[in-house]
Amino acid sequence: LIHFYKRVCCNMASRFVTSQGLRSFSAQAVAKTEHVVPKPEPLKVAAQKNGVTVATVENHGPIASIGVVVKAGSRNETYENAGISHMLRICAGLATKNHSAFNITRTLQQAGSGLVCTQGREHTVYSVQVTRDHADTAAEYLTDVVSNQAFKPWELGDNLARMKMELGNKAPGTEAMELLHAAAFRTGLGNSLYCPGHKVGSHNHEQMTQFVNKNFTTGRTALVGINMPQASLAKFADLLNLEPGAGPSAVASKFNGGEERRESGGSLAYIALAGAAPGATSVKEALACMLLQRVLGTGAHIKRGSSQGKLAKAAAAASAGNHAVGAIGPMYSDAGLLGAMIVADGASAGKVVQAVAAALRSASVTDADVAAAKKNLIADVLDVQSSPASLLEDIGTQVLLAGDVIQAEKIPELVNGVGLADVQAAAKKLSAGKLAMGATGNLSTCPYVDAL
Repeated sequence: LIHFYKRVCCNMASRFVTSQGLRSFSAQAVAKTEHVVPKPEPLKVAAQKNGVTVATVENHGPIASIGVVVKAGSRNETYENAGISHMLRICAGLATKNHSAFNITRTLQQAGSGLVCTQGREHTVYSVQVTRDHADTAAEYLTDVVSNQAFKPWELGDNLARMKMELGNKAPGTEAMELLHAAAFRTGLGNSLYCPGHKVGSHNHEQMTQFVNKNFTTGRTALVGINMPQASLAKFADLLNLEPGAGPSAVASKFNGGEERRESGGSLAYIALAGAAPGATSVKEALACMLLQRVLGTGAHIKRGSSQGKLAKAAAAASAGNHAVGAIGPMYSDAGLLGAMIVADGASAGKVVQAVAAALRSASVTDADVAAAKKNLIADVLDVQSSPASLLEDIGTQVLLAGDVIQAEKIPELVNGVGLADVQAAAKKLSAGKLAMGATGNLSTCPYVDAL
């Protein structure tokens, strides 16, 4: 028993000493291999041999955002293929020449990702977000989805129900904005992001292939990565099997005053009212219009809040009925719009629209207004760039439409470089120019644009 007791005590002591030693060695090892967070790398943009532009921002984050941005959208449609860009958006992720739709979906899901396709009037974005260790797989499938689309007839037919659902679920406010663009630009930028009802089902394999071959070219494509090294992403540019060259040049869009009305009944009226504004490539003038938009009031900045802009105050003085008013400013490469979006009771919509139009025509701007607008604009831009998905789209569109990217650190300098006189000049142009209007809902009291 004495020997057994000694043996047990010795074993317990040796275990205690060993565990203590291991802990001390572990602490020393941790101290010697302390993790150092690498510094973020600046934006890198480089054109590849095949003509594709590769842009990356390496912040060393755990999630990589990868996107292919193509300079093609509803602006590139013709009368014959109207709505084809909407069909193209729906076809994202369907079978390619190398993989089935099931294979694409399963592989991306197993990597913890999924394909997203977003679209504007001048661009289309295919993007994925994935952990860095699966970035190569996601990028390989992403490039295949963009450049090897098969447009199998049975898959096109199977997805018509989705198109009809999207058309049926279109919000009235969205419809008003689409009507505004049609009235303002007619063709080009006036083409809707949504397929016309009479064109549903008319886009066949040949039309889809022809549209992609014509507009999806290497010179109109950018491969963008957030939290991706330039060297790692550049190798995938060669996998983009696209037609070479710059593709067709866009026809300049001219602003035309006019209106498009769609009476759909109900209790509310949705009216989008705007005048001409410069394109994004005219940086200083565009910034002046963006500041003027915030002076006019872009709506509530907090949930269930009320707008304090000039447009909202004018509407409140004109009618005690329920309404919401906010300034809008969609902007494109060579043209833009600046005006207001109005939602009001059908019975009082006429008074509200009249008051808002008068406020647009007679907007006065002070130093205090511009100073506050600058703070709002800088915050809005930096907030957009804080989202990897938004930053990816922003970088891609700037590269393709403007040929350059405005870095985040330069934004305050550019905004502060716009003075009171510049914003007042933008207000003067708006007051003297023609207006365009898109309206839907209960338009029983809504005035016609020539009476505003």
